[in-house]
Amino acid sequence: MTIDEPTVRERLKTFGFSDKEVDTYVALLERGEAKASDLAQRAGVSKRYVYNVLGEFEDRGLVEVNDHETPTTIRAVDPAVVVRKLSNQLSSLETQLEAIHNPDPGEDRRYEVIKSKSTVKKRIASLVQQAENEVNVSVPASLLPDLASELAAAVDRGVLTLVLANGHGDDAVSESALQGLGSVVRYWADGGPMLVCVDRTHGLFSPPEFVMGRGSNHQAISFTEDRLSPALVGSFLGNYWPLAEEIYLHEPDELPATYDRFRHAIFAATRYQKRGYTLVAEVELRPADSNEAFETRSGTITDITQGLVKPTTNSIPIENSFTVDDGTERLTVGGPGAIVEPYEARRVTLDVVESSGQSVPELIARSDALNR
Repeated sequence: MTIDEPTVRERLKTFGFSDKEVDTYVALLERGEAKASDLAQRAGVSKRYVYNVLGEFEDRGLVEVNDHETPTTIRAVDPAVVVRKLSNQLSSLETQLEAIHNPDPGEDRRYEVIKSKSTVKKRIASLVQQAENEVNVSVPASLLPDLASELAAAVDRGVLTLVLANGHGDDAVSESALQGLGSVVRYWADGGPMLVCVDRTHGLFSPPEFVMGRGSNHQAISFTEDRLSPALVGSFLGNYWPLAEEIYLHEPDELPATYDRFRHAIFAATRYQKRGYTLVAEVELRPADSNEAFETRSGTITDITQGLVKPTTNSIPIENSFTVDDGTERLTVGGPGAIVEPYEARRVTLDVVESSGQSVPELIARSDALNR
């Protein structure tokens, strides 16, 4: 067998060997076993250096030192054993590097390519069934009958469900067929995206032609990704939602109610405000773009800026916020990661004020009593 010694030497250096260490170790491999003086002469290093480096070689499992004999001899460990040890060290290093690269083992990021239309329908139904807080759906209207029961059930269990039915040139969809399929249901006669996002983490998207059976070279992507989903929802609400006709609005929750999703609180507050009610809110908030602790503030809602329900009041498509008057100042609050508002909210409790003649402190006291 021909040995490419220069390559061997370079590969040993990748494991942290210095030039002198390589010279010494290769010299020992060639002899198998040697006295320190012979090894020093063969490697071209001093005898003192050989004794200095032996301890490190022994720690690495490269050599065995027979110091019970006179003179002391050094024997090279079987290279197969050395390679196994190095492999184990690399495997351990890989695990440690992976832990550094992804320090949160709870993060779940997955992607899957789906090539079957029937699988896409089943996956969308499954995503809606599992939703706990919010569903955003933009699908061809012809697909909605297959999802009707899952969407209606999500609305019934209190999930904020925003549904955009796209015409894609099909015959006009009966408005009655869209009733009850979302908290808000809109229809757009033109083509729109094929997109489903659930709870800011899970979702699916594909060309609309794929689920409509009009193309054989398309596919869908299913994902679990807490960074991708908010971006897709922002595009959905900013680019397509404003263009569609509002077909159906579901009745808001009975108040008081607590919301862990800010858009859900905006939807409920808007529905009550449009009916002439005065609302009081208890909000867990902090300055936007900060790591400060959340604090609880309470007050009446004096203004709502939103793009979920028509007529909209926002100037930026994805802007959804409200202003709370706590009796000392007015706080304008947006959702997590707010970029327009000075405060971001984590949780909101809403209640209806029975008498609009009450003072702000009285309203706050009543809200605090109701939420204890």
